Amino acid sequence: MDIQEKVIMFFKKCGVYNSELRNKTIINDINEDFMDLEWLFESFFKEFDIENSYDFDVYKYFYQIPFFKKILIEFGFKIKIENKPSITIQHMIEVVERKKWFDPE
Repeated sequence: MDIQEKVIMFFKKCGVYNSELRNKTIINDINEDFMDLEWLFESFFKEFDIENSYDFDVYKYFYQIPFFKKILIEFGFKIKIENKPSITIQHMIEVVERKKWFDPE
């Protein structure tokens, strides 16, 4: 199994992503829970033995949307939310290849 398959398999088995995963799939989607993503990335860094994972800033990449705001969004209200840089499957493949975290371009 090559690196791409291993990374995709990791994200599939974590149970967070229901749809088919592709290289362009965004992992840190606005709909994903902050705590779930934090756990997921910690597990990823351990699983693939990524150096300097401490450089990864969860607040820079993961959305922290209070429950009340999530409800308003679901009901169609327009709520201003700061955009976060996207992290894709392809980026995580490159992180594994380099064996260290680096910011997406």
